[in-house]
Amino acid sequence: MKLLSYLSLPVTCLLLGTCLLSPLAGQAVAAERQARLIFTAELPRILETEQGDYAELASIVKTQRQQPIPTFFLFGGDSLGPSTLASFDRGSHIIDILNLLEPDAMGVAKREFSFFEDELSLRSYEASFPVVASNLFDPITGGNLDGLESSVIVQQADVRLGVLAVFSPAAAEQYPLNRVMITSPEEAVREQSVLLRQAGAELIVLLYSANFDFVDSLIQQRVIDVALRKNELFRLTKTELPKTLPANINLSAPGEVAVVDLRWTAGAPETLQLEPSFQQLKAQQPDPTVLKVVKSHSARLEQLLGETIGTTTVELDTNRRLVRSQENALANLVVDAMVWHTGADIALVNAGNIRGEKHYPAGTSLTRRDIAMELPYRNQVVLVQVTGKQLLAALENGLSEFELLRGRFAHLSGMKMQFDPSQPVGKRVISVQINGQPLVPKQQYKLATFDYLAEGGDGYKALVDLPQLNYSNQMNKLIAEVVVDYIKLQKNIAPVLQQRLVNTARSQP
Repeated sequence: MKLLSYLSLPVTCLLLGTCLLSPLAGQAVAAERQARLIFTAELPRILETEQGDYAELASIVKTQRQQPIPTFFLFGGDSLGPSTLASFDRGSHIIDILNLLEPDAMGVAKREFSFFEDELSLRSYEASFPVVASNLFDPITGGNLDGLESSVIVQQADVRLGVLAVFSPAAAEQYPLNRVMITSPEEAVREQSVLLRQAGAELIVLLYSANFDFVDSLIQQRVIDVALRKNELFRLTKTELPKTLPANINLSAPGEVAVVDLRWTAGAPETLQLEPSFQQLKAQQPDPTVLKVVKSHSARLEQLLGETIGTTTVELDTNRRLVRSQENALANLVVDAMVWHTGADIALVNAGNIRGEKHYPAGTSLTRRDIAMELPYRNQVVLVQVTGKQLLAALENGLSEFELLRGRFAHLSGMKMQFDPSQPVGKRVISVQINGQPLVPKQQYKLATFDYLAEGGDGYKALVDLPQLNYSNQMNKLIAEVVVDYIKLQKNIAPVLQQRLVNTARSQP
C-alpha cells in the first residue's frame, strides 16, 4: 500500500536519472468523484396500472444507465409478498423480473418473510444479484441465512459502494420465524461498516425499512454516508415524513423512485454532496421486454382466477386505512366463512391479512382473483380452544397499535367488542359479548383463526400453544379457498356492519 501511495505522487526526474518527490506533492488536488443511485421499494404486485411497476421502473433504470456516470440501482425489497401471484409461487416471479432489471443489490425488508425464511433463502439463489440482510443470524449456518449477504461491495466503473440493509426486530412478531434471529440493526450497521471501509468501499449506503432514530446519528458519525428508505405507511397514516438529514432520503408515495447524484472528493467521504430528484413510475413508458415478461407471469393465473363465484349486492371497500381501524363488511364475510367452515363459536382474524385495497360497487361480480387478491397469504384455518381470559388478551393485542394502523387490528365473528383507543395499551377493551352473552374469563370457547395467528404472528402470543380441535370439514384448506366456497354457496352475498367493533372514543387514527 505504501508503494502505491508513493507512486501516485507527482515526481520530478533529474537528468542524472534520479527521481525526487516534487515539492508540490503534498498540495496535489484530489480528484472529484461522482456516482448516481436509483432507489425504490414496495412493489409486491405486477401490472399495477394506477402507479406503474417493474416495466416502468426498467425504463428509468435503462435511461439512467445510458448516462456517462457510474450508476447503481439499489432495490429496497418489501416486494416478495404478499400478492395474488406470490401466494402461488412464493415471490419467484418478482425475482425473475428483477433479474431482467439487474439491480446491483436488493435489501431484505419484512415482507420478504411473507413465506418465511426457507422460501427467502430459495429466492436468494434464484436471484442474479446479491440479496442483503445485515441484521439476521441463523444458528444453523452460524452466520446469515443461507444465500443472503450481510453486506456487499458493488462496483460500477471505478466506483465502489458498500451496501447494508436492516429491518426491525418487530418483524419477528409479524412473521413468526422458525429459527433465524433478528439482531440489533444499529449494532449490525456499525460492525459491517468497519468491514466495508477496510475492504475498500468509498461510500456506504444503508437501505432500511422501519422507524430507526439512529440513522441520522450514523450519518453524522460517518458510519454510513447515505440512507435510503421507502415506506408508504406515512401516507396511509397521514403523518409527515420524519425530518432527517439530506443524506437520509425517505419516499412515501406509491410508485415513487429516487435518483440521487453523489459528488465527493476521492478519499474524503465527509465531502459528500447529494442532489436527489424524484420520478413517478406511472409517468414512464413501460419497457417492452420487461412488460412482456410481466404479462406472461400474469397470464399464468388468468384461466384459474377469472372464474366468477358470486355477486355482492352491497358495496364493499377494503381500503387499508378502513380495514385496520374499524368494522368492515368484507372482513365480516371472511370471519363468518371461518365459523361456517369449522363450526366454531367465534372467529378472529387480523386485518393485515386483508390486502386488496379495492372498492366493489353493489352489483359487482366477484371472481377467484378478487378473493386471492384480498387474501394473498397462504394461511390455513385452525380451530382452537381458548379461555375468555386468553381471548381478552388477544383482543387487547389487536388494539395495541391502533393509532399506527397496524395489521394486528382484529375482525370478529360471534363477538361484539366496545373499545377505547385513547386508553393505555392493555386497557383498551371496554366490553366483549360472545353470541349475546358477556365474555366469561374462565369459560372455554371454540375459536376459528389462522394458523399464522395461532403461532403468535402479529403479536398474538395469547393464542400460542392452545389445544387444537378437529372439525368435520378439516381439509387443510387455505383461507381464500374457504371464502370462495362460502360465496359460491350463497351466490349473492350481502355482508353488512353489525356493531361488532364499536369505538367508544369515536376517533379515527
